[in-house]
Amino acid sequence: MVEPNRVGGFPFRKTSAEKRKSDFSEVQQPYSEEDVMREAERCLLCGTPVCIDACPVLLDVRGMNEAAARGDFKTSYERIRETNPLLGVTARCCPQLQGLCEDACVLKWSGQPIGIGLIQRYIAGWERKHRQPPVSIEQDTGKKVAVIGAGPAGLAGAALLRRYGHQVTIYEASRMPGGTAWYGVPDYHLPKEVLVDEIEQIKAMGVNIRTSVTIGKDVTLSKLRDENDAVLISTGCKDTINLDIPGMNLKGVMSGYDFLQGVFLEGLDSYLNSPKYRLGNDIVVIGGGDTSLDCARTALRLTKGKANVTVLCRQSEAELRVDPIMLEEAKEEGVKFRFLGQAKSFEGDRNGHVISALVDEMHMGPPDQSGRRREERMTNKEFRMPCSTVLVAIGRGPNSFLQEKAGIKTGKRNSIAIADDFKTSMNGVFAAGDVTSGETLIVKAMEKGREAAQRVHEYLIIRKDVGGQMRCRTAP
Repeated sequence: MVEPNRVGGFPFRKTSAEKRKSDFSEVQQPYSEEDVMREAERCLLCGTPVCIDACPVLLDVRGMNEAAARGDFKTSYERIRETNPLLGVTARCCPQLQGLCEDACVLKWSGQPIGIGLIQRYIAGWERKHRQPPVSIEQDTGKKVAVIGAGPAGLAGAALLRRYGHQVTIYEASRMPGGTAWYGVPDYHLPKEVLVDEIEQIKAMGVNIRTSVTIGKDVTLSKLRDENDAVLISTGCKDTINLDIPGMNLKGVMSGYDFLQGVFLEGLDSYLNSPKYRLGNDIVVIGGGDTSLDCARTALRLTKGKANVTVLCRQSEAELRVDPIMLEEAKEEGVKFRFLGQAKSFEGDRNGHVISALVDEMHMGPPDQSGRRREERMTNKEFRMPCSTVLVAIGRGPNSFLQEKAGIKTGKRNSIAIADDFKTSMNGVFAAGDVTSGETLIVKAMEKGREAAQRVHEYLIIRKDVGGQMRCRTAP
């Protein structure tokens, strides 16, 4: 009989809200070795493991659990490292219960799904303490690939290309690689030493990473293309969406994305030693996604848990597109929520600093033809919210800088237009990840980075012989 409930409680053990809201210590508490083995033993080792299919990078969950249950953490690591170079990152950042591996686990129908993320996290931590040999690399092909952007898509794509034996260099505009995983995910969710370690492991494979280099500014895309056999663009999302209302130019009103970047880009310790924001006591975050929660919880911690932090959402709570676990954590920490409200304008003092927001009350309208109910403004119903800081986090579009500079064909919201094989309008240049689709999960960006890398590999090594047949010079 399989134990219906996961080890340690559902979804996982947490640091107390009172303690964690005043610092950046990790919220999720890890499994012990005994916990991992007991939890892995709950796995049914399904003949058709739908959990693997639900993972964007096809992580071998069954193989991981089978080995972990008998304490063979080396094999467990090898199973999941095969397709995932960011083990510890995705273990923490994936919303496993929201359409991913744990949501697909068959045990959820009779109890609680396997704690796949917690097991994966333990295995990643075990490897940091017991270094394993690097992954296998194919024979050198003599081909050079430039990857633009060291975010999750670029890192995953570069790792796979290197495994195929190609020489790979990543060009990153920021001082630190990692992309959104570095500057957009708070340390209480992802301790940056985990990300740094896994990037070092990718570099140990032979991937070269050049930071503080902006392609399109420091080096032209055409020059990079001439110097390499192929180029993969993975510059992510960067173009923030702003509110078009009076008062956006007041001091204290800023992009939530810029706020997170300002806190984490140079490292949290660097920011805490020299803070750049004076947030005050009444902080309002505008937005209904995961980033709005990150902004609110980061701001709360920067004030040692003392500020009044409120998230203003135009949606009802049921319509929010957030990880419900993160929403619950925010509420536990004392973050307040004001649903069905839309900022109409901001008001400032004589020094031009924001002091209040004028907000329209909303309500849910009748269902449209698709059955979806949309927010509608209520006539002559508005209220004021005091605010010392306003953080706007209502979405980001693809980073449009390079495609505008290089004249690459674009699609919706200035995303890079790609064919089914990830090729762009420029010969020999491919693109993948959020720059082609808009914001998505870290693991889904990695999925597209790997898929694009596979197409790049095929482009590099598959040639037609005289008879028109296809041949490969290296193993796929």
